[in-house]
Amino acid sequence: KKVWNWSSYLEEEQMPAASQKLFREYQSFPQGRNGFKVGMKLEGVDPEHPSRFCVLTVAEVQGYRMRLHFDGYPECYDFWANADSSDIHPVGWCEKTSHKLLPPKGFKEGEFNWTSYLKNCKAQAAPKSLFKTLSSPVTPSGFRLGMKLEAVDKKNPSMVCVATITDMVENRLLIHFDNWDESYDYWCETSSPYIRPVGYCQETGTPLTTPPG
Repeated sequence: KKVWNWSSYLEEEQMPAASQKLFREYQSFPQGRNGFKVGMKLEGVDPEHPSRFCVLTVAEVQGYRMRLHFDGYPECYDFWANADSSDIHPVGWCEKTSHKLLPPKGFKEGEFNWTSYLKNCKAQAAPKSLFKTLSSPVTPSGFRLGMKLEAVDKKNPSMVCVATITDMVENRLLIHFDNWDESYDYWCETSSPYIRPVGYCQETGTPLTTPPG
């Protein structure tokens, strides 16, 4: 069987590859190796419910990507993330930053404790040195919790809606659409093109989707 490679493919297509120079640093080749190992525990955002932080385990590693598993839940909820993802954090991060950590299935409210859990599972917490979020410089943005703005609905990109900042982690904002389910929430950088100031839609003649109800 013929082995696929980029050089031959580009030649066949007679098309150029996008130059590496066009990509920002965070999009380019990783600076270091992926140090995460199968079985390591960590905390992270649930992609389907971005306002929730959960207990996760590294289930598989492929190059710079890894499959993360929600402890206590079926594999069908597993998801893939890059090793330098801003959505993953070391054990103890939620407690340190006053975020609520959803424990593995079967634990009651206030019953979960990382120290005893790691001991019972005979598991290792992923070393803090592996997390990009702890080494990134934070520039004060001026954004605050509770501020209102206008934001694109990523699930329905034709809609720009009334939204609120409901959480902040370093230079990232959790966008919540007023009176909508939290499953529409998403995290974005303060410089994201998806968020606009109040009045943007009126100024540009774009329909603004107001809160339901």
